[in-house]
Amino acid sequence: MSAVPPTPLDTDRSTAPVEMVIEAAPAELMTSRVGRGVYMTLGVVFLAIGIAGYIVPLLPGTVFLLLATYFFFKSSERMYNWLVNHRWFGSIIRAYRAGYGIPRRIKVYAVGLVFVSIGFSMLVAADGALVRAILLAIAVSVSWFILSRPTTETVLAAQSS
Repeated sequence: MSAVPPTPLDTDRSTAPVEMVIEAAPAELMTSRVGRGVYMTLGVVFLAIGIAGYIVPLLPGTVFLLLATYFFFKSSERMYNWLVNHRWFGSIIRAYRAGYGIPRRIKVYAVGLVFVSIGFSMLVAADGALVRAILLAIAVSVSWFILSRPTTETVLAAQSS
């Protein structure tokens, strides 16, 4: 008897390929209206940057979409559901939230672009050692965050063994 292929609703990570994971945890909204407003604003800003990252060269998109997802998770159930079920971005976000991590190529691309863009800013726009040090600290922090997330290929390899 052959194995039954996973359905789109299958969330068992041992049998579902990354693109098939579709369920996401329900939003956990903040109780404070002011806090929700701030988080909603941040979610919209990061969503715009994330979408721009898929259009503009040298700007990563996935990292900003993950940030937008977090802020919508805390501020707007409607925006959160829209984003995690979006036909273009949803599978990336759902896979990350399901524990599959970030694909290696996206990690390399994102970290490379962080250093290229911040390096350019340090050389062209930054005046003074303090500003350059702050920019470098930001680049290192963002890169550490990206690299410390699980890598999709590693997660899948560990599951198959």
